[in-house]
Amino acid sequence: MKLFAEFTFETETAETIYRAVLPELNDNFSERSAIGLSLEDANKLVLSVKAEDPVSLRSALNTWFRLIQIAQEVLEATSETK
Repeated sequence: MKLFAEFTFETETAETIYRAVLPELNDNFSERSAIGLSLEDANKLVLSVKAEDPVSLRSALNTWFRLIQIAQEVLEATSETK
């Protein structure tokens, strides 16, 4: 893989988000990209993406940013209703 990007999300809900999106790693979104997801400490979610070209890197990042964002929004919505 030619391109690499890594992002760290620091949040108190990192572990919950990690567990929520982890099953998505089993789905092969693209053969031109590879996704890594890890938890550092209890509050840091690390997303790493390797890709063959800029288009597949952009696509993979958009997908995973959105998955993480949705998981965070669901957590916020459910905590507000309690």
